[in-house]
Amino acid sequence: MSGNGVNQDLSEVAGVSSNLRPMKVASSVALLLFLLAGASKGQTGTVPTDDSPTASAIGYKVADFDIKDATLVEALSKLSLEPIAGLHLGIEEIIRDKGSEVADRSVRFSLTLRDVNVRGILDTLCESDNRYTWSADGSSVNVYPREIIGNSSYLLNRELDSIALEKINHPFDALNTLTRLLPGEQLGIAQAGPYNGYPEAWTASFSHLTVRQLMNRLSEHDGPRGGWIWGGSVGQRFFAYFERGFQRDDRRR
Repeated sequence: MSGNGVNQDLSEVAGVSSNLRPMKVASSVALLLFLLAGASKGQTGTVPTDDSPTASAIGYKVADFDIKDATLVEALSKLSLEPIAGLHLGIEEIIRDKGSEVADRSVRFSLTLRDVNVRGILDTLCESDNRYTWSADGSSVNVYPREIIGNSSYLLNRELDSIALEKINHPFDALNTLTRLLPGEQLGIAQAGPYNGYPEAWTASFSHLTVRQLMNRLSEHDGPRGGWIWGGSVGQRFFAYFERGFQRDDRRR
């Protein structure tokens, strides 16, 4: 584990799906959420080695990385828009207790970084907001709250014995299968910017992986860039996907 770790504002995106059952719309954000009501094992992640799939992406040097009075997610938004082939981001926000609560914007910071690689940017971001850390998995970089490490009840930490995906055209399609495997969990979907789905139907099966790792695999199948965000509030949690980066301005939320 490492770390002290198109384009449309997330406050304007809507969930898109033809086969997911709509149940509720979150009032606190302008997102149309399709909430799936349904009801383990802990944290995963590896330190990327020189020959790991993420090595070239996190070693990529960014000439200028400047942010002013930004939250960590706003900074990750800027990083997501850098044209870095092989960089897949999985971002987990701190889930709010109530949908009526405003997202916590209390931790803001400014940075001026020159000729720094992605690893250095991630380390600096997680030092600037030390509620978060990051790790690498496959071709993905995951940024998540420190407080969830080792929490086996946290959705993204839950381990799946196996999951089979049959001719899916979009990451959203996998969530139907996921909710059947995890009865009692609630999750929803949203879309972060234009998203065309997979170029052709995809069939795959996985065993002994966490929900976080499944989200990574779904994103990695999409192409050389892209990623996902987990956010919302208790009872109104959602995944949002993006292909080539996302824009975020927390001051507008």
